[in-house]
Amino acid sequence: MPTKPPYPREARIETVEKGATDKTVTWYQLRADHPEPNTLISEHTTMQDALDAKQRYEDPSKS
Repeated sequence: MPTKPPYPREARIETVEKGATDKTVTWYQLRADHPEPNTLISEHTTMQDALDAKQRYEDPSKS
C-alpha cells in the first residue's frame, strides 16, 4: 500500500484522446509524482471535474 504523499501535494492535468481515430473522446487525467513518477490519480470527462479533483488533491486540510 502506498504511503501518504508529502504536503504540499502537487498534481497536474493532462489531456488524453481515447477511442478510434474517427471517434476520439477527450479525457482529463490527474497525475502526480507520488508514489511513483507520473502516477495516474484519476480520470475525468470534463476539465472542470479535473480542476475540482486537483483542488481536492492539493488541499492541505485533507492530510
